[in-house]
Amino acid sequence: MKWKNKKLHSPFQFLGLVALAALVVVLVGVGLLQIGRYHQPDGYAEITKHEVPIIHPNDSPNNLQLSSEETQDSSSNEVHALRALSIRNPEGEDAYLGHLFYPEANPDRLMMIASYGEDIYQRFEYLDFEAAQALMKLIYSARNDGVWIVSVSAFRDVERQRILFENQIERRGSIEAASKISAPPGYSEHHTGLAVDLADGRFPKQDITSQFENTEAFQWLQKNAQKFGFEMSFPLENQQGVMYEPWHWRFVGSEQARATFAKAKI
Repeated sequence: MKWKNKKLHSPFQFLGLVALAALVVVLVGVGLLQIGRYHQPDGYAEITKHEVPIIHPNDSPNNLQLSSEETQDSSSNEVHALRALSIRNPEGEDAYLGHLFYPEANPDRLMMIASYGEDIYQRFEYLDFEAAQALMKLIYSARNDGVWIVSVSAFRDVERQRILFENQIERRGSIEAASKISAPPGYSEHHTGLAVDLADGRFPKQDITSQFENTEAFQWLQKNAQKFGFEMSFPLENQQGVMYEPWHWRFVGSEQARATFAKAKI
């Protein structure tokens, strides 16, 4: 008798066929995922696994040469002082150690733009939707020119900035020295959702370092960023006295953005 004329007289036969079919579906799905897995472009090095920006000692104009004991004692007191610092300023008029006060972005306006890092170091980056849309146009335009621009860090809330700043105090030994490298909590442009740290995808070891200025990405940004509403926040000899940050760019391409950073122009 041919198979097509056979009947399944046992429910166990039927369940066995269902299980076999399910297994086939799972195996096929896994195979497709492996085939479609994203592959990094040739020549791309592994992303550096760090949460705190890597700052070379020579990047700071006021580099401190402290012994480990001096750094530990003084930085501990400075961290306590920082935690006592008031960051509430709804008028946004105060300045602190060269940094201007910025309120946190409206979370309803934030949209995801990218992820940075991998495994436990992976984090997702967000920008105000107007800045995000402009950045996407910028990145795709650069890609058409053969330049790979990636976002390293975008929106940060006050608590996240506090952690980063306290780490810099531990490294540098004082609030004043740390402020040359990082903004105190409440005083970072990243709070606005309109500022982003950019890097060259081909040279991840130069992320958040002054060496970024030697990359194709930086050269492209200098020539083209303004077309998309972006400008470098802290160029050499900037009026705020903040360390030169060739990687840090802010969006000023909308009325809201221009109003937000108007005080930085004074």
